[in-house]
Amino acid sequence: MGALPERIHAVGVGGGGMDPLVRLLAFRGHRLSGSDRGTARDDLRAAGVHVHTGHDAAHLGDAQLVVRSAAVPDDNPEVAAARARGLPVLKYSQALGALMAERVGVGVAGTHGKTTTTSLLAHLLRAAGRDPSWIVGGRPLSLPAAWGWGEGQAFVAEACEYDHSFLDLPLRVAVVTGVAVDHLECFGDEDGVRRAFGRFVAQLPDGGVLVPGDHVPSRVLDALPAGARLLRPDEVSRLDDVRTVPEGFAGRIVRPGGGASRPFRLRRFAAHDLMHLRCALAAASALDCDPLELAEAVDGYLGVARRLHDLGERPLVAGGDVRLIDDFAHHPEAVAAAAEAIGPRFPGRRLVACFQPHQVCRTEDLLDEFVGALARFDRVALCDIFVARDRRPERAGPVTTELSDALGDRSRRVGPAASADEAVRDLLRPGDVCVVMGAGDVEGLARRLAGAPARP
Repeated sequence: MGALPERIHAVGVGGGGMDPLVRLLAFRGHRLSGSDRGTARDDLRAAGVHVHTGHDAAHLGDAQLVVRSAAVPDDNPEVAAARARGLPVLKYSQALGALMAERVGVGVAGTHGKTTTTSLLAHLLRAAGRDPSWIVGGRPLSLPAAWGWGEGQAFVAEACEYDHSFLDLPLRVAVVTGVAVDHLECFGDEDGVRRAFGRFVAQLPDGGVLVPGDHVPSRVLDALPAGARLLRPDEVSRLDDVRTVPEGFAGRIVRPGGGASRPFRLRRFAAHDLMHLRCALAAASALDCDPLELAEAVDGYLGVARRLHDLGERPLVAGGDVRLIDDFAHHPEAVAAAAEAIGPRFPGRRLVACFQPHQVCRTEDLLDEFVGALARFDRVALCDIFVARDRRPERAGPVTTELSDALGDRSRRVGPAASADEAVRDLLRPGDVCVVMGAGDVEGLARRLAGAPARP
């Protein structure tokens, strides 16, 4: 795909990470229209995007190209009408790839940590004066927005594995934070997941660079073509004397071989965020930045909303406050990592997870793993499964019941996240740490709890 045409219609502007891409295209002068299922988008309209509510072939107008999110099916009336007219229809990742082709593409892949590492790398490059472009699939707290179009050469974006989307991105630098079993509806089994990541790595061109995290299988690394380079983070810099501080972690960034060093402070409290920092420093090094000169900028990184986002003490119950934390975790490994990160920070306090499973297929495929991860919490308020891209949505209720039954007495069903506020508050006690987790509309529950008044 060459340069994108002037008039573009986006289908599903509220899903699949479409929002920042649509805003970036509008900023660059494209004439954007869009549609979303039953959702008013006055914010996008204010940005110059003509948004329709619902889906109808008439919404295409005079569009020259249609871009659809990963959540939009083939039988969508706008997609079908575009194909009948002979208009090109691109997935989100293909449109993103067309933009990245204009710059030096830097893609952050991996089952976990994509959003954190992408936003951290973009933050560091901006601090180094490189003026990058970026797209982040979340709300970064240290960037002006989830998207940016800079004058520099680097374009940093998440490289999502779902539906093999990351194969659409032309990259010079690829980060793989780690590989775990997920999206089995796309890949079939663990071997299929690894094959997909191997194909992603194999696409790097001559002179390309791969930065691996700590949990990347050798099969994936072995797929690196002969003309590309493997750059392990510790070859660039090392984190030494790391210790826990109230804000997160502190230590020193050290050159290999015990050379010069600089102090750093990372305002995150999960150990895996140290790995994300190491990957971001290595990727910045591949773009000719000195990691030591980025040490001070690390302190200015505030993370991403809903990634272990500490919302502070809240008066959710009578007799004392509850610590409220909002997290995007929707995979068993991420749920377990959240418990491991939070528990030591709040010793002696009961950990209560308010968890909304995301997708029937993921919950069913990884049911035992979810049970083990959620068992790390003292109590679990279990919301109904958020149905997304599911082939068997009718299984949502039975699978939620299976998960609740397997968790036993520690679990309490609280129904839809949209109406679970009081049920969750009834479960809490003064001094608890409440972790709201999931990738669906449970985010609204976290916001409502954060703003809730003290109970009488």
